[in-house]
Amino acid sequence: MAAAKKPHKNWLLSHDPMARPLGCNGRYGPSGREAHRRRGEEPCPLCRESHKHYRREGKRGNPGTGRRLQPCGTNAAAKRHRAKGEKPCFKCRVAETAYNESLKKS
Repeated sequence: MAAAKKPHKNWLLSHDPMARPLGCNGRYGPSGREAHRRRGEEPCPLCRESHKHYRREGKRGNPGTGRRLQPCGTNAAAKRHRAKGEKPCFKCRVAETAYNESLKKS
């Protein structure tokens, strides 16, 4: 039997993608670390951890750090349906038609 592969460091089971650790400035992501760097300081452990978590989530492709999906009933959702090869739902078709009509009027 083959030896079990060690999980990649970005895929550790102990990692909680919803944790969102905050830096010393009270914000999630690289802003605290960058503020320390601008002041010529070494980043504090809180800001370092917040930045590491933010980068880790970006590498994992987790939607928690990306843009929010628009709900059905919007032109963006209709585009998303089409990009996935799906037929847009009724609400999305109505929104798409309204958007296209507004472009024709202007």
